[in-house]
Amino acid sequence: MSPQQKILTSPDGTEIWAQEAGDRTKPAVVFIHGLACTALVFDAQFADAELLRAAHLVRYEMRGHGRSGKPDSDIEAYASIRHAEDFRTVCEAFDLVKPIVLGWSLGGSIPVDIVRYYGPDYIAGIIYNGGAILSIKLSGECRHPSMLSLIPRVCSPDAQVAAKSAIPFIDSCFADPSSLSFETKMALVGGFGMQPPVVRHYSLKREQDDRVWRERARGIPVLIVQGTEDTHCLYERMIARAKEIYEDVEVKLVKGVGHAPHVEAPQETNRSVLAFIQRVGKSLYSSKL
Repeated sequence: MSPQQKILTSPDGTEIWAQEAGDRTKPAVVFIHGLACTALVFDAQFADAELLRAAHLVRYEMRGHGRSGKPDSDIEAYASIRHAEDFRTVCEAFDLVKPIVLGWSLGGSIPVDIVRYYGPDYIAGIIYNGGAILSIKLSGECRHPSMLSLIPRVCSPDAQVAAKSAIPFIDSCFADPSSLSFETKMALVGGFGMQPPVVRHYSLKREQDDRVWRERARGIPVLIVQGTEDTHCLYERMIARAKEIYEDVEVKLVKGVGHAPHVEAPQETNRSVLAFIQRVGKSLYSSKL
């Protein structure tokens, strides 16, 4: 199937950009990007022939990001229910039933919203990619010290301060920023620049009650793909937390890689993702017999 993109409308009227590729008859995986970027960060996954044969791939841009709507007058536009509704809107548009969720960085927090409003059975598994945020509430304790001074600048209401933080923020995602092509870096800078700084603040400080997730998500199978040189996340602490919450946690450490394994080491990341899709897919098939 050639990639198909849509502009969807979430229940509150916010437009959500989404795209599908791969095989609709195979297990579905929904890719959710991180803060201040776009779904372009998953191009290496959506160009992978094995993944396209093995799965129904869907990516969307979170509200406040990229080609999706960017409400900027009220933090309530970024409340937990809104993110849950966005995810459900994407699932319904592409006929997804029990998809796997792959969340990078901030995108890792979306399963909390899904489980809170639709229950743990709404999804088949979770892939936490690259220092993923388990929940907004837990993000502080897992944040790398190098982020303590950078995040306030990224979210600054001063346009000049925020703009000057773009390159440092993007570079911080990679163990070797010089390895990025100019085109890739400009795509990342463009995604950052499209987003009003106040929306970055809303995205990080929004309401998210993680109690239902903590209580009910234990049985969801989890894969963590994590770079050893991540300067956004104290990943050993994050992994320990994940193992407290979930009973089935598989960890793949990618040596020499920073906060973005899917960009820095796409082949290794894609093979880990593929193996997890196949494992979860077999379990889903067996449960239907």
